[in-house]
Amino acid sequence: MSVPSPLPLSVLDLVPVPLGSSAAESVEAALAYAKAAEDAGYERYWVAEHHNMGALASSVPLAVLSAASQRTSRIRLGSGGVMLPNHAPLSVAEGYRLLSALAPDRVDLGLGRAPGTDGRTARALRGAQGLMEESFERQLSDLMAFGTGRYPAGHPFAGTVAAPAGEGLFPPLWILSSSGYGAHVAAKAGAGLAFAWHINPDTAQARAAADAYRRAFEPSDAFPQARVLVAASVVTAPTAEEAEELSLPLGLMFLRLTRGESAPYPTVAEAKAYPYTPQERALADSMRRRAIIGDPGAVAARLHALAHDTAADELIVSLNIPDPAQRREALKLVMDAVRAQEAQTLSLA
Repeated sequence: MSVPSPLPLSVLDLVPVPLGSSAAESVEAALAYAKAAEDAGYERYWVAEHHNMGALASSVPLAVLSAASQRTSRIRLGSGGVMLPNHAPLSVAEGYRLLSALAPDRVDLGLGRAPGTDGRTARALRGAQGLMEESFERQLSDLMAFGTGRYPAGHPFAGTVAAPAGEGLFPPLWILSSSGYGAHVAAKAGAGLAFAWHINPDTAQARAAADAYRRAFEPSDAFPQARVLVAASVVTAPTAEEAEELSLPLGLMFLRLTRGESAPYPTVAEAKAYPYTPQERALADSMRRRAIIGDPGAVAARLHALAHDTAADELIVSLNIPDPAQRREALKLVMDAVRAQEAQTLSLA
């Protein structure tokens, strides 16, 4: 029997704003969540970028991460990710260099090419600059030049210094992907690959992307070796029945997103009372099936299987639970269960 090495676990936060809660309360809960993740032994705390969503307060990950840098001391802090087409590369380079000054040697810069919102809001974000016309790979190349100060010959902005100046402030890059394209970009850039299995729960496709990335990987200063991180949506509680109940708001939230509605993150009571049509119920349940839901032991088993089947070096879990205290409890339940299964396997070896 093979003995697994400890599976690194990280946390992805969408900063939910539950019904009856304010943005200020939700951000404060996110900072407590980051500290709880650090205390529980998680590797990273990442914040996703989303816009025009009343259920989430993660429109500017850099703001949350900057505050989290003052509440934590060990855990890595990063974007999961910055939606690069929404931003000028120089602005991103400067923002994350500054974050590195606040949290030296523990910042990650995850980058995605989706807008993180609907088309109308994406156009509003990008404004008249025409950022949408730039290819993702061209924007990435510019970002790396601004961030490192190493410009290709003839670059029109050569000599521009991304502030704050100084060595070692540009963080390691991770490319977010839900298909093979991101794997290609990450390999070419010498970046880490973060596969969004929580968005595209196709395990075979995730494994194919990881394998293609490793075959084509070009080492870099930040990543001498390829590294694959896989994201999973998780809902857990002490019992399977409680976990199923806690997952109900996830289905209602996604149902509303498909209809273009911007509302607070539903509570369990709201989700249970919602008058679903049969079609709505089917759609909400299909969204919930993208998540790993169950008691801690069942969740740990599925996470270990996911890491094995996708050849992931690390997993990052998004705990979609609206109540802040229950979300923090779930953090510890997941970590304890994963470690307990590893210890049991070791004792049987």
